Amino acid sequence: MVEAKHLSEDMRDIYDICGEGVVEELLNKLPGVEVKIPLKWSPSNPLARIERVLADLLIAELPGNKIYIPTHVGRGETRQAALKMREDGMTTLAIGLELGVSERYARTLVSGKRLQRRKVVDPRQVDLEDFLKELPP
Repeated sequence: MVEAKHLSEDMRDIYDICGEGVVEELLNKLPGVEVKIPLKWSPSNPLARIERVLADLLIAELPGNKIYIPTHVGRGETRQAALKMREDGMTTLAIGLELGVSERYARTLVSGKRLQRRKVVDPRQVDLEDFLKELPP
């Protein structure tokens, strides 16, 4: 069961217009996907992965809209749940399986640290500050 207060803006709109069933189907079958809702059903559109009745409802109500389906709902609550499970002696693998997240993400939730993303710099790219210093006054 999905609570509307934990949904992204796109998902809240869909929840209000199409109902909880459509939102749950999208979150379960298309997490992390950006979808352009077609004017008519097509087997090549990602919506073909959800139940046809629900896809048709979404198409009828929101044709032409672009939506993003998040991968996680209520992350703050997920972290609290992970910490509680850890206190209860569960392993990160068990926590990940219970919450439906990867073991790596479960470790991150339990540790409180954020995943570090490597900053990739293209050597051909000009540094903005250097560029601005070279501009005439």
